[in-house]
Amino acid sequence: MISRPSISTIQKPQQQPILTLTKQYQFDLTVSKKEITHIIILNMRQISILLILTVLLSFKIDNGNKIDESSIPSVKSLLNKKVPHFTGYLINESVVDETFLDKKVILLNFMFIGCQGCMQELPNLDKLHEKYRNTNFMIVTIMRNGIEDIKSYQGIGDTSKVFYQIRKMLKSERIPNPIIAECKSVKQTGPVNSIKTCTDNISKEFFISKYPTNLLVDKSGIITKIYSNLVDDAEYLDLQVQIDSLLK
Repeated sequence: MISRPSISTIQKPQQQPILTLTKQYQFDLTVSKKEITHIIILNMRQISILLILTVLLSFKIDNGNKIDESSIPSVKSLLNKKVPHFTGYLINESVVDETFLDKKVILLNFMFIGCQGCMQELPNLDKLHEKYRNTNFMIVTIMRNGIEDIKSYQGIGDTSKVFYQIRKMLKSERIPNPIIAECKSVKQTGPVNSIKTCTDNISKEFFISKYPTNLLVDKSGIITKIYSNLVDDAEYLDLQVQIDSLLK
């Protein structure tokens, strides 16, 4: 008679491997959840940083204060109004104000040395100067550079500075019309030959935010038209038509 093994002695060879595999899978799943949680936290932090940056970039920062761009007046608000009060400096360091423009047709050319668009306008401005040399029209350049930097550009100051080198590189002539510097000097905080400009002076009074900007002023001191690109043939021709009309 064949003896049968009791139920308690029957081996279950697959049971242990199944438990082992189950533990292994549970461990792997636990790690994956931690990784996923970590990724989600990182992404939330990145999104928060992006949101903060977006808010900051929607404002201009001025002396630590947020200024809503929409609240800043535009130069266009000066159309058909008198030239605002301002003070600046000729390159001989004498102080001038808006009375310097009296009883002439004036083109106020707001620019600074190193501004690509500003430099591109210079040949056309030179032609205007020559065309109207013996008339009651005058170009006045309002420059955001200090007096010594302007002198360098004109070749009557330190010609080792970058300002004179820019002029030579562009093969430009010295500016023949009166130049008003927005400040006497610019505090140099970077490398010796880096270009620094004045801030919050004449340009601020005229709400200038883009360079170049050109304002045509009649003999009574009223701003009659604004031009942003005198390299453009249409604008350049229109300017001459307007000058001829105001000189009559």
